[in-house]
Amino acid sequence: MLKSKSKNFQSINLQNLLTISKILSKIEHFICYGTLLGMTRDNKIIPGDDDVDLLINYKYKNRVLKKMISNKSFKINKKVSNKFFVQYIKEDIGITSYVDFYFYIDKPKNNYIIEKHNFLSNFKDPKFSIHFPKKFIFPTKKDKYYKIVSLPKKPEMMCHFLYGVEWKTPLKKNISYRMEIVDNKPLLIKRSFLGSLTRWFKTKLSTN
Repeated sequence: MLKSKSKNFQSINLQNLLTISKILSKIEHFICYGTLLGMTRDNKIIPGDDDVDLLINYKYKNRVLKKMISNKSFKINKKVSNKFFVQYIKEDIGITSYVDFYFYIDKPKNNYIIEKHNFLSNFKDPKFSIHFPKKFIFPTKKDKYYKIVSLPKKPEMMCHFLYGVEWKTPLKKNISYRMEIVDNKPLLIKRSFLGSLTRWFKTKLSTN
């Protein structure tokens, strides 16, 4: 990806994050996945990332959808949305960006929340749900640089939980690694050099 386009993605995603954070300011939510990784590791959006990831309690889903109607620039992508995941699309200066809402289940008796959709998108099979420890999340807090952005209580522990001990080392999404879920926990598996190269070629071919 060209540097100029990558910077545009960063700028657009940051603006999307700030806009959405303002819309949801009175509803408990927090950033997660790639958005959390970038803001925690680099204090910014990851270059080239084309979406913003937020986790929200499922009980607030209807409230969230109603609030999102107030911003006409975001449209629901019905092709990929489901009961526990809603994606919004925004077109800006020839670039398509996305905001992903993951709606989790919070059962008081559990010491974890249940996120069914995640990166595998197999929300119907419980074994592919991620169980995020509540001790890493609640109470949520605000980002020290962007005061309106909500973070889990322990963002570094969340990144470690998601991406393993080497979470501070940047990797190319879907090229240098792949993600699995084992015992309801994320597992990052690095690809070999040959595997990364093969994946890179496949990605290039699919975008041409």
